[in-house]
Amino acid sequence: MSEGTPDNAPVQNDSSVQESPAVQETAKRISVPTPEQIAQEDFMNNCIVRSVMSGVMGGGLGVVFGIFSASMEGGSGSMAPMPNEDTRKAREVFRDMVKSARSKSVSYAKAFGGIGLLFAGSECVIETYRAKHDAYNSAYAGCFSGGFLARSGGPKVMCFGCASFAAFSVMIDRFLDH
Repeated sequence: MSEGTPDNAPVQNDSSVQESPAVQETAKRISVPTPEQIAQEDFMNNCIVRSVMSGVMGGGLGVVFGIFSASMEGGSGSMAPMPNEDTRKAREVFRDMVKSARSKSVSYAKAFGGIGLLFAGSECVIETYRAKHDAYNSAYAGCFSGGFLARSGGPKVMCFGCASFAAFSVMIDRFLDH
């Protein structure tokens, strides 16, 4: 027996071992993250940062929805045309449309931003507390957010808000494969 091999290991000649290209696997090279990458990851894992980013992105989405919904309605603020709309000047109609779009955009931005901030913040706190990253975090955060948003309706409405927002959160997580 040679000194380099264990007692029960078969000794192979290097020239006899030939691997076909299909058998050879390419492995990804693992690199040590740089200090900048570690700092960026720590910054992005901060609950306050995640919550604020979600609130800002939700606000941006609300602005887009506000502009879209305002473009679907007439200058009067409703879907039905006003009786005297034919007699108004184009400038007045445009001004009313801009006012409607601005007010809807601000309203939707506040709502979407608030919901995004509330959900992302609660999910981050729950994930930090549980020290796990799984589908239960979004379910718990959805339940908390739905119940909190429905708090003025009483306990039954809060329970329905909890269940529906949690179910929606889990479905979105499943759809996005998280």
